[in-house]
Amino acid sequence: MKKKTFVLILIILSVLIFLISLSYGSKRYSILEILKFLINPKNGDELLLKIRLPRVLSSFLVGASLSIAGLLSQTLFLNPLADPFLFGISSGANFFVTLSLFLGLDMMFKFSLSFFSFLGALFTTFIILLISRIKGKITPLNLLLAGVALNYLLSSISSFLSIWGRDVLNKSVFWSLTGFSTINFEKINLLLIIFIPCLFFSILINIQLDAFSLGEDEAHSLGVNTKLLKTVTLFLIALLTGISVYVSGIIGFIGLMVPNILRTIFGLKHIELIPLSLLLGGLLLMVSDLIGRMILFPTEIPVSIITSFLGAPFFLYLLFKKRVY
Repeated sequence: MKKKTFVLILIILSVLIFLISLSYGSKRYSILEILKFLINPKNGDELLLKIRLPRVLSSFLVGASLSIAGLLSQTLFLNPLADPFLFGISSGANFFVTLSLFLGLDMMFKFSLSFFSFLGALFTTFIILLISRIKGKITPLNLLLAGVALNYLLSSISSFLSIWGRDVLNKSVFWSLTGFSTINFEKINLLLIIFIPCLFFSILINIQLDAFSLGEDEAHSLGVNTKLLKTVTLFLIALLTGISVYVSGIIGFIGLMVPNILRTIFGLKHIELIPLSLLLGGLLLMVSDLIGRMILFPTEIPVSIITSFLGAPFFLYLLFKKRVY
């Protein structure tokens, strides 16, 4: 498939799902009403302006963030199975948020939870990177197992802290399970402040990422400052994952599926993979959120359940398929 055709299809589908997501819910709107609202939002229904529009925008941006974070993770760890969810990076962000709630640090300043979410993602990414370097070259499967073990460890500690502090349990459960239902434009603005610079820097280092995907030694021989590249990439992964977890809680498998699908179709050039990941990841999470709202209406299914239902079979497919990366 030609790239221009693929991009055009993604854009058309994204616009279509965007409109359907705005129109669907306890109160239905026609497409004409939605178009009038988008032309002049200030005169629109408050339900659309304060609830549905922030929800749909945030689902697209979080999907884009997790997809790019997954792409960068797979390049950094040279592992097609790398994913912020599977490698425990999302759980690390969640753990630091739970810890801040337990210690009463969540009200320290306005966006303290987002800061602790970033620190947790950064800490976990660094630990995984450290594990991958302890005995030199580690197989992708062993690195995955280490990430899964760290994932369960951090999740269990988070659960223990939540049970130990009853008020923490209420706050933590509310924060982690509400997903996109409590999104407001303040969170979207923060998401954009983090996402746009991360997207810019990801594109800026695309040539170095291409070289690194051939192997660290090969990249070094081509003149790439691999230490600086790994540091920058680590921070980008942590920022994108941390802000995503802060906005929507833990959402799995988006960062695994999207980059692997795109590499299969278009190859390894990051200048193409990064914007394509933005589009496909945003579309996939919008669709998942819409399915979660529709399937048992009026009850909502958390979007993480939908993405896990889609991602688990895909993960098994990757696990048993021989790939050269």
